[in-house]
Amino acid sequence: MIEKSRLIQLIIFGLLTAASYGVYEAYYADESSTQYEPFTKGYSLEGVVIKTSDESGAIISTMKSPLMVHYADTEVSVITSPQYIMHQDDGDWVFKSAKGEINKGQTEVFFPEAVDLTLDAEGPDPVSIQTSQLRIEINKKMGVTDENISVIRPGLLLTGMGSVINFADHSIEILEDMYAEFEN
Repeated sequence: MIEKSRLIQLIIFGLLTAASYGVYEAYYADESSTQYEPFTKGYSLEGVVIKTSDESGAIISTMKSPLMVHYADTEVSVITSPQYIMHQDDGDWVFKSAKGEINKGQTEVFFPEAVDLTLDAEGPDPVSIQTSQLRIEINKKMGVTDENISVIRPGLLLTGMGSVINFADHSIEILEDMYAEFEN
């Protein structure tokens, strides 16, 4: 009696399995003959140092990263742990983030996650900026974000939402909700 009921359970289980597989194949299975297509369109580089020059041959920026992946279909390069340096006569801007992207025309660098900026210049007033979603136009030396921003200098704290940063003349326009603290 027990053997007969176990056999019936096994047959019912087998029929349910076959029915489930049939429903899956009929309604949910991918119709493509290839279930998985490996990444083959692009390339990756390790230990990357990219230097960009202007028309006269002067180095205007340096990008350092342990890993960069370039996708040929979108022509976007995704950079892991980038350190981007914007070279200028009066001091270099240094950008650090967990992730960065270089656009198709290599005219913009985008930091989708938190990014720390510092002005590495000689002088008593170091500048530190924290924000995210920062898009930098390389040739114009301009940065734009719609996210929170904080600017820290000795004796000054500025915060706000959204900003336009001109790295050439070191000006920062905070677009909304600006708050400032000053110390003597």
